Amino acid sequence: MSAAEHLAGMTLDGGWTVVSKIAHVPSSGGMFSVPYIVEDKSGKEHFLKALDFSEAFNALDPARELQNMTSAYNHERDVLEHCRDRRLSRVVLAVTHGYAQVPNFGAIDGRVAYLIFELAESDVRKQVDLKNRLDCLISLSILNDVTLGMMQLHRETIAHQDLKPSNVLTYADGGCRVGDFGRSARRGYQVWMDNLVVAGDRTYAPPEHLYSNLHPDFVVRRIGCDLYLLGNLAAFLFSGINVTAAVFSRLDPAFHPTNWNGTYDQVLPHLQHAFSKVLVDLENAVDSLVQAEIATMVRELCNPDIARRGHRKGIGSASQFSLERYKSYTDLLLKRTTVSARSRSAA
Repeated sequence: MSAAEHLAGMTLDGGWTVVSKIAHVPSSGGMFSVPYIVEDKSGKEHFLKALDFSEAFNALDPARELQNMTSAYNHERDVLEHCRDRRLSRVVLAVTHGYAQVPNFGAIDGRVAYLIFELAESDVRKQVDLKNRLDCLISLSILNDVTLGMMQLHRETIAHQDLKPSNVLTYADGGCRVGDFGRSARRGYQVWMDNLVVAGDRTYAPPEHLYSNLHPDFVVRRIGCDLYLLGNLAAFLFSGINVTAAVFSRLDPAFHPTNWNGTYDQVLPHLQHAFSKVLVDLENAVDSLVQAEIATMVRELCNPDIARRGHRKGIGSASQFSLERYKSYTDLLLKRTTVSARSRSAA
């Protein structure tokens, strides 16, 4: 096992005690990570993510791979520090970070980078798995928090690029925050992952990326991707539908990315037709209290045509990819639905 697997029992800088290893987190920024429970000096538990660089030593070019992993860690750390300095309220912020030198390992292979976070109660993916379907008001509250979190990031010209249910964490105060910036992009800052065609999880990715139709402008490509991911999260919260998977399930296999040899513009009408079918399924699955509103959000945010993605009143303008209108929209929808739900239960 690598050094990252041997942190339990160690005392880190700042008096942090590594208590125990917990279930594995699949990846972070393309790197395997090992999660732990740690305690501060007062005994309060936190979450530690140890980045495992050991795979670099088995690569064809170990020096370059180690450089890439270090660059990815530094990028995530710097994004988190920026978010903390800007006091982004709906973003998972790192409490601290550092390096640990693990005993009985060499000076290089025994040096483990880590990030420490406030311990979350759960994530949205687990909540849905446990409850099968979340209450309408809970889903709205989550969507409202996440929309604010994404809006806060975009104001800092940071694109998350990997928003999905498992990266939305829930906390004891009842709120949700957007986490895991291992695949994020920041305008004006370069990292090797920027060269990836699909930055985040392919199962949630916007279709244009899966067809390698990549716009050169940061806002269109990166922020436009985030809009799609937010719409996909909305669909999942209220219906259990993953828009990306649902669209491809309704698409002739000849038009799938692995089989298609034409341009994105040529395949786009077929994607739009499949998307229209998904919207019908979505409307039928969403609670009547918010059926029309959620369907509209998903229709606008997940449009396969990036030129038509975004709020209908902003298409073609500088504010096309802004989430300001959607945040106001979810604020009002949450208030209205709270009143309607109370009236419904009292009847």
